[in-house]
Amino acid sequence: MQSNKMKKNIWIGSLLLLALLWVFGVGCQAHTPQIESRKESPQGSFKVVGMGPGDADLMTVRALEAIRKADLVFCSNRTKEKLTPFLDLAGKQVLDGYGVLFRFYGKDCKKSSKAETSRRSMSCEDYHRKQAEFARLVRNAVSTGKNVVLLSGGDPTIYGPDMWSLQELRDLNPVVVPGLSAFNAANAVLQVSLGEVIITAPFKKENSKDAIENLAGHDRATMVIFMPRDMKDLFARLSKVYAADTPVAIVGNAGMADGQKAVIGTVGGFAADLSGVDTRLSIVYVGKTLANAQFKPEKISAKANKGKFYLVGMGPGDSDLATLKALKVIEKADLIFAGKRISDKFEKYLAGKKVIDGYQRLFPFHRKKCTDVSGADKSREHMSCEEYHQKQAEFAAMVRAAVAEGKTVAMLDSGDPLVYGPCAWSLAELHDLDTEVVPGLSCFNAANAALRVGVTEGKNAHSVIFASGWSVEEMAVHQSTMVLFTMRTEFKKFIDSLSKHYPSDTPIAIVLSAGYAEKEKVMHATLGSVMDQVGKNRLPFEYLLYVGDFLNNSVDRLIN
Repeated sequence: MQSNKMKKNIWIGSLLLLALLWVFGVGCQAHTPQIESRKESPQGSFKVVGMGPGDADLMTVRALEAIRKADLVFCSNRTKEKLTPFLDLAGKQVLDGYGVLFRFYGKDCKKSSKAETSRRSMSCEDYHRKQAEFARLVRNAVSTGKNVVLLSGGDPTIYGPDMWSLQELRDLNPVVVPGLSAFNAANAVLQVSLGEVIITAPFKKENSKDAIENLAGHDRATMVIFMPRDMKDLFARLSKVYAADTPVAIVGNAGMADGQKAVIGTVGGFAADLSGVDTRLSIVYVGKTLANAQFKPEKISAKANKGKFYLVGMGPGDSDLATLKALKVIEKADLIFAGKRISDKFEKYLAGKKVIDGYQRLFPFHRKKCTDVSGADKSREHMSCEEYHQKQAEFAAMVRAAVAEGKTVAMLDSGDPLVYGPCAWSLAELHDLDTEVVPGLSCFNAANAALRVGVTEGKNAHSVIFASGWSVEEMAVHQSTMVLFTMRTEFKKFIDSLSKHYPSDTPIAIVLSAGYAEKEKVMHATLGSVMDQVGKNRLPFEYLLYVGDFLNNSVDRLIN
């Protein structure tokens, strides 16, 4: 009896064990597809994509590819129409109505003044609801493995209305795809070579250190004013701080091939007809450098048997930061001048083309008498003044001969060829030919994107100053946001110069190899600690130095 009872208990135990094993097995089978599903649908992504100004062909290859890979696209119907020749959005979810939502972000609606709210199309509360709705849509999409892009005009980091989204969605590790600014496109219209630049707007904030009146007075710097609004009021302000004969230019609709227009005059005598200029989409330039602009009010007519010369900005970093327009010019060019570095980078686009090397950096001593050049200036160059003149003449002769034969000639330059560009001299040399500049993404635009913050959104400054080793101390007195184009200047010189004018706790950022997807790196520090962090390490040639409290809102700083 006991034996039978024991057998029965063993039999029941076996059944229970089998049942448990079956349940466990079914449970594993039921959950396995979900685990596999997560592997097949990894975490998605969120990107703010700079679309460039004007026409869609001023967007970069990288921007186009980001949109192509996206599942959800936030853009206006107007932008959607612009994209049609380049991209089929069928099969993607496209949502309009979520642009320009930055107003009142992070602010207490109860503390907003009636004057501020009365100027807006929605109430503060409505803006907050719309911002929350946008963030919810993005988070839901990304959590299911979808790639989301918000298309933003121009360079979204320069007075862009969409940078608030990076702060709001910083937990998603958002990315900025750099875009050309209207500034880059306007430079190309004016065909003017720029060094020191002050990018600002006609702010009237009380006690503002970066008001137009305070930023004026630098002979080598060109002031570039976004959103001029009331032109009469703006020129009244400019006339108080600039000499009456200071050159001025207004560029409207920059980047729109069929709509862009420029008008040039002086601060004191500006009474030009602005009827054809949309002042809402205009930029105002002020400074002596404009005297060298090669802009031609009446375009040289291209006869049937005449060719054309293009100075083409190819962008910084990887080849996918070139614009669609730049690649189109390469495609139709008969003769191309390019250094080995650019030729190697764009090898697949240059296949089968006649490419000539050795003429890319010939600006030294252009149009100067060699007898007037100082020994110190001569000693800094690898060729004599006479040799530079000879090479300049060779280049001009080759271009003129080709253009006379009806050929299209292109000089390829990195970055924006008109911001510290070494090939801009060619525009003055070939001023009598039909010339055009194809704007390129500057290393500045690419580095802004790497920082993932609006560079014009500082607490104490809403302007940005471009400076170099020659001008850093002069420009630092404004304590504005600065981006320093280093160009082999000793790093310590920058820090010493900045330390005379900025507090030691001022945020600093170094962007190395901007635009190179695999090499790009950002280092954050303060003015007082940066020398210890850099130490004795030798920084690469390709780096930019940023200073300003806007860096406190950088995604990297907010996350860490």
